[in-house]
Amino acid sequence: MSFHDQQYSEKRDFMRMTMDTSARLSTGDLELDVVCRDLSNQGALVISQQPVTEGATVGLTISSPTPGLQGLQAKGDVVRCEPEDNGQFSIGLRFDSLS
Repeated sequence: MSFHDQQYSEKRDFMRMTMDTSARLSTGDLELDVVCRDLSNQGALVISQQPVTEGATVGLTISSPTPGLQGLQAKGDVVRCEPEDNGQFSIGLRFDSLS
């Protein structure tokens, strides 16, 4: 099914990329190794071993696997943090800035 064939309610302003890559989440003096599950121009979903408070300001760093190419640096807020069945936490981020 193409993007244009999807129902309107399924469309997003920015396409989301599904991934499974290591990332670093920082807030205050807390630094966490996380797994980024999906990424868009407006936010990301990461999986963590620890919860992060909703509303917390965070930084997300995804290193580039290609030498010479810059990775992703994002700043934003935690919009949700939900426990998963496996003891990990699903953390939704909304970005304020990307570089």
